[in-house]
Amino acid sequence: MAAEAEAHGGLPRRVHEEVRRYLRCGVLRWGFSAAKCQRCEELVLIPFSCKARGFCPSCAARRAHQAAAHLCEVLPEVGYRQWTLALPRALNFAVVKEVKLLRRVERELVRAIFRWQRRRARELGREGKLLAGAVSFVQLFNGQLALQPHLHLLVPEGLFGQGVFAALPPPAKEEVESVLSRMLRRLRPAFEAFEAPVSDDGLEALQQQGAQLRLSIDERPVGERKGRRLAVGMGFSLHADTQVHAHDRAGVARLARYGARGPIAESRLSRRDDGQYAYQTKKGVALVLTAQQLVRRLCWLIVPPRLHLTNFHGLFASHASARAAVLPAAVGQKEGTAAEKSRPAPVPARFEVKAKTPRLDWATLYARTWGIDVWTCRCGGKRKVLSVVSSQRAAEEMLQRLGLLESRPPPPPAQPPPQLVLAV
Repeated sequence: MAAEAEAHGGLPRRVHEEVRRYLRCGVLRWGFSAAKCQRCEELVLIPFSCKARGFCPSCAARRAHQAAAHLCEVLPEVGYRQWTLALPRALNFAVVKEVKLLRRVERELVRAIFRWQRRRARELGREGKLLAGAVSFVQLFNGQLALQPHLHLLVPEGLFGQGVFAALPPPAKEEVESVLSRMLRRLRPAFEAFEAPVSDDGLEALQQQGAQLRLSIDERPVGERKGRRLAVGMGFSLHADTQVHAHDRAGVARLARYGARGPIAESRLSRRDDGQYAYQTKKGVALVLTAQQLVRRLCWLIVPPRLHLTNFHGLFASHASARAAVLPAAVGQKEGTAAEKSRPAPVPARFEVKAKTPRLDWATLYARTWGIDVWTCRCGGKRKVLSVVSSQRAAEEMLQRLGLLESRPPPPPAQPPPQLVLAV
C-alpha cells in the first residue's frame, strides 16, 4: 500500500508511526511491568499498550472506558439526550482535511440546540439566567469502515439556573427540524465560500476514496417510525431519539463509551481460511476484504493532527466564565473570602461538576476494559509490582532468562493480547 501511495506523494510520517506503535502494542519485547504474588510468588508480565489514537482496538476500548468513567464522575445527575449529526457525502473528505470546518459545524449545532433550549424554557415560564452544557464526540467512521465523519452530542434535558435544574420536555420532530434549519442558515456563508480541497499526499488520496465509498449493503429505505425525532436537510441528518433518565448513570456511561469508541471492533473481525478477512457489520452482513483492503481502510481512519475527539461546551467547558458562579463548590477552585464562604450555594451539590478529578489508574482501567484484576492472583493473594522494564534490550534479556523469548524474535501478533503473561 505504501508503494501505491508513492504515486500521490507517499504517506506522511505520522501514518508510519501509527502503524509501528500498533505493531508494538501488547508485545512483551517492547516493554512490560513485572508483578509478583506475595503468597505463591508467581510472576506475571503485563505488556505496555501503544496509547495511539488510531485503529488499535485495545487502546480504543481503553479510551472509551476511561471517558465513560470520567463523565459519570463529573457530569450532573440529570437526564441526557443524544443528538447525532451526519454530514453529507460531499463534505466527508473536506472536514477531515480542514478540521476548522468540522469545528465550525460542531459549534453551530451546539449553539442551535442551546438556543432552542432557552427559547423553550422561556415559553414554559422559566426566568433568570439559564445556562446550558454539552459534551461532543467526533467519529470519523461508520459501521463499514468507510470515512464518514459525524458528531454525537450528550446534552442535558434542561438548563441550569437560580440554584435549580429546569427540566425540559423532549423535543418534537418539528423542533429538531428547526434546530437543523438554524444550523444550516448559520453555516450558509461557510458553504458558499467553500472550495473542494485537493489531496496533498498519499494518505489524503486514500481518504478521498474512503469518503466516497458507497456500499451496497441493504440500502433499502426503512419506513419512518411515528413521532421519530429526525430531521434531514441539504444532505445533513439530525437524530435526537435517544435519551437516558436522571438516575441512569449506566446509560450515561453507555452513551459515553459509544461516542468515544474506536473505528474497529476486534470481536467482529475474523480471518477466513482463504487468507481474507471478514468484518461483521451492524446490519448482519460481513464485508470480505483482502489484507491490503483492510489496511487501506484502517489507514484512512487515522485521526488527523490537532483534532480533539471529545469536547466540552457551554457550562461544561473549562473556560466558561459563568461556571464559577453556577458551580462554586467545584474541586480545585481557590478558597474565597469569609463573606463568600458564608453565602448559600446557588446550586445543589448533586449538580456540581468537578473541575479536576484524578484519572483512573492503569490497573482499574485494565479491569474495566478486559475484566482482569491485575492485583489479585489466582491463588487469592495480592500482587505487587517489582519493576517496570521500558527498554527493549532489558526486556529481551529478562524474557530470555525466563525462557519466553526465542533466539529469533517472532513476528508481532495481528491483534494485541490483553491477557497477562505468566512466568513462574
